[in-house]
Order: sequence, then C-alpha cells, then structure tokens
Amino acid sequence: MRKKVAHGENISFIATYIFRNPGASSSDIRKALCENNGVDWTNPTEMRGQYTTYFCKGWIGGPHRWPRNPCGRYWRRMVKPGGKTGYTLTLEGLEKVLLENK
Repeated sequence: MRKKVAHGENISFIATYIFRNPGASSSDIRKALCENNGVDWTNPTEMRGQYTTYFCKGWIGGPHRWPRNPCGRYWRRMVKPGGKTGYTLTLEGLEKVLLENK
C-alpha cells in the first residue's frame, strides 16, 4: 500500500541511501525509494519515469515547478571505474542524511 510521504522525506531517504551506498545507480535508488514508499516495483521498463526527476539536472517545469532540483544540489552523478554511473553526496546533501537506525 502506497504511504503518504511528508514534504522532504524522499530527499532525506535518497541522501541517506547514497550515504550508505556511495556510487549507487539511480535505478537502485529509485527501486529502494519505491519499496520505502509502498510502490510496487515491477521491472525497469514498466517503472520508467518513476521518481526520475530526482536525478535530472536543470530546471524541471510542469505543475509542480522545481527550479532548484536536488541533482547537483544534494547529490552528483559520477562515473565509476568501468564506465557505469552512480551518485555521490554533496556537502549540502550530507545535511539531509538521517543517521538513526533503519
């Protein structure tokens, strides 16, 4: 069952996930976020677009305008050895990490 998420909770969840799993891919992070929020993750193709705005750089428009999105602000994309990409936290992103046990 999908749970109601408080404002900023997804940002803190993602920052904490990256803190515990440096270099995690957006796909892994999105899958964990779905699980945390009670969204059934079926497969990457069917889930295309779910929570992807958290990993887009630049201005995000639409009905819920996000002029200062989290990618680049709280976390940055990095290239890992072998050529695959993942994410690492910025200093501002470290402030969003929740250190209690989960």
